[in-house]
This record gives sequence, structure tokens and C-alpha cells, in this order.
Amino acid sequence: MQDIELYRGDFEDVAELTRRVWLPEYGGKTWVALPDGPFFRWQGAQNGARCVAAYDGTKLIGSTFSFPYSLRIGSSVHPSALISGFTVDPDHRRVALPLLQRLRRHHEEQGIGFSLGVVLSDPTSISCRFWTKYAETFPQNFRFLFPIGYWVKVLAPRRMARAGVKAWERTASRALGGLLSLTPHRYDPDVRPYQAGDLQQCAQILDKASSDIDWALIWSAEHLQNQLESSVSGTFVFERDGRVRGMVNYHLLLLQGREPVRTALIDLWADDGLTGAQRARLLSHLCTDLRERDVDLVMALRCAMMPAGAFAANLFLPTPAQFQMGALFTGGPVPLPLPKTWSLVMM
Repeated sequence: MQDIELYRGDFEDVAELTRRVWLPEYGGKTWVALPDGPFFRWQGAQNGARCVAAYDGTKLIGSTFSFPYSLRIGSSVHPSALISGFTVDPDHRRVALPLLQRLRRHHEEQGIGFSLGVVLSDPTSISCRFWTKYAETFPQNFRFLFPIGYWVKVLAPRRMARAGVKAWERTASRALGGLLSLTPHRYDPDVRPYQAGDLQQCAQILDKASSDIDWALIWSAEHLQNQLESSVSGTFVFERDGRVRGMVNYHLLLLQGREPVRTALIDLWADDGLTGAQRARLLSHLCTDLRERDVDLVMALRCAMMPAGAFAANLFLPTPAQFQMGALFTGGPVPLPLPKTWSLVMM
């Protein structure tokens, strides 16, 4: 008998399900994230976060996460959520729709009108095919919104020359990896690790930095504290004259190509009037620290939060838009004027 309910567990089975489903589907064909139990426990610890799970007896056969946020669109604030990790065992694909229905019912109970999630754009992928068919069948429930790309920096060229999925990735890593792995600076004396006492200043500069962005998450103190003080994430701040003037936050995960690579995904960037040179040095400091901790790759969303000049100065490459942002509606479509600028995170 198949049951769908809110998940209660240690998330190790969620990590096992993720590997069991996505490695055979995408392994060696496209890059796929393989979060572990501690990563999922971090996600599940966020204030209001829920995991909806499907079971066949006691076996986990499907799961998806919901993270409630307030999203500011222009001058209006909307109760919304970010969704991620939608995974269904291929032998039990019939639970996909009931799983989504249970997620939408949870959002209805929480007063959430819509949620946002990221879908791989490749039309041959099972993920893209599912969501495209879902949007065609239930246009009142789901809509694709806009494309998403990344900034990417290679820190370990030899590792990437082996792990790259596409031939050009492996060739570029061999031919240009020595150059692309360079940074214009190393450690900067004005940059230091985040401390718990920095939380209020970080919240202030994050709120100020996002004030002119069309779509921006509103971070509660609890959300931001969990983001900055997790054991699977890290944060550096730029401090001058005893005041925090900039911050960059990331989390670590494993990406699987032809082989696994340790990856840092930059989630948050905010600063209060840093110069272009100071921004570049803050990012160089982060990359230097990650390289010395044997991280192979650094990524960041190409969104308004991330300073393009600092990423270009540190030889990050802009990737083509390989993903799409989609909206899952709870009680019918919500008018969503598409943004020229946006600031979200990848959960």
C-alpha cells in the first residue's frame, strides 16, 4: 500500500533515494547534485521547511521539499515557497501526481499561493518531460517562467578534465584550466570568517542590497541564521573600521559528472557600497580558501544579487541557461509579472 505523508526521519533514506534515482538517469550524461544526509538535515531544519514523502510499505519511493519564504515582487509581498528535490522512484512513477497534490495541499494549509522551483531545460530529460507534460495537462497548476544560468569557476583543472560531461568541458579544462583556476588576489586582510555577532549587520546589508531588485526573497532572522551558521555552509564578511560592509555565503555539495567533484554553490552575496576592487578581493579570498580545502568547482546563479564584475575579474565563466524557473500554483494561477532583475537561492 502506498502512503503519502509529511516526512519524519533522519534524511539518510532521502539521500539514498536521490542517488538511486538520479545516478542511473543522469550519471555521466549531465551534471547532477547528490546531496547527503547532513545536507538534507540542514534543509529540513529551516524554519517552516517540510518534506513530503511517499512510501511503499516502509520503503521511501518519493520525496520533495518545501521552504516557505516571503517573496517581494515590486512593492508587494507574497507568501510563497521554494521547492526542490522532487524525486520519484522510476518503479513507482504513479505516485508523482499524488505527491504533488499533497505538496499543494500543504501549501494551501500554510496560506501559500505559489511556489518556485528549478527544472532542467533539456527536453530529453525525464525532469523536463514530466514538468512539460504537467504544465500541458494542468495549466492552472504550473507555468514555466524564465531561464536560469550560472557563473562557474574551475579550481581543480585536472579533476575537471576527467569529470567533465561534455567533450568541450574536458578539453577546455586541459587546455585552459591553469589560466581559469587563477584569481587576481589571494587572502585579503579585510575579509574574515563570519561570526554569530555579525548576523544583524548581515541582515541589514542583505535587505538594503535587495531593495531595488524586482523579485527578492525577504529573509527572516531565523532563515538567515540557519543559512549562515550551518555546518554544511560557510560565510565570509568584508569588515572595515569595525563594520561589516559585505558578505558572501555558500554551501558545499557533491556534483556528479563522469566522476564526482566537490562543489561550492554561492547562495548569498550582499554589500553596502564596496568598490569593484573590494568585491573582486572578497571573491578571490573565498576562492583561495575553497581551493586550499580541496574544493574542485565554484558556482553561483547568474542573478542580480551576484556582482558580474567581480565574477568576471575572478575568471568565472557564464554558462548557457540550462535550467528554467517554474511556478507551482496552489489554488489557481497567480499574476506574476516577469522580473528584469531577481534574487533567489537554489535549495
